[in-house]
Amino acid sequence: MTPSDDHAQPGTMRAWCQELASALPLPTPWDLRTFIDELGRARGRPITLRQVSAVESESPCGALISLADHDVIGYVPSTPLHEEHIILHEVGHLVCGHSDTKLADSPMVAALVPDLSPELIRSVLGRSAFDAVTEQQAELVASLYLYRAGRAPAPLRGVRKLDARSGRTLREIQATFGSARRRGPEKR
Repeated sequence: MTPSDDHAQPGTMRAWCQELASALPLPTPWDLRTFIDELGRARGRPITLRQVSAVESESPCGALISLADHDVIGYVPSTPLHEEHIILHEVGHLVCGHSDTKLADSPMVAALVPDLSPELIRSVLGRSAFDAVTEQQAELVASLYLYRAGRAPAPLRGVRKLDARSGRTLREIQATFGSARRRGPEKR
């Protein structure tokens, strides 16, 4: 499958991402590195993971670099679960077939492949524009992988109705952080 405008609609996007995320069996017990190795074999292209600590603050916390014969996923150090999510987000870009070169000159890319010129990099994707459809798709695929691996709860479909206690808690959180733009749930 390739991304399309049809996959931007919430219901269709979720179904498409669910199909992509369930296509590859997960190792039991869950092991991220084993999963990455198996995905690389299934795609016929090895995937290298590289932790990058020295990048500018404006850089994304993860990046996917597709070279002629293999892919490189870079990520900044964080908690183990966050690192997994960053890596699986970049895997989401791979399995969704996303392609972009907007970050070819970024500090993250320079730190990941310092010996390559941007002209040799075929595709670079980073976690920087969460409002873009491709970012939403990659984020959903990452969450679905983590859910299937037993590492995270199911991605929310949206909260329709809150009970009285949850509504009160949400209003208190909104008041604490000055969320005047959104009204909390109605009081009962």
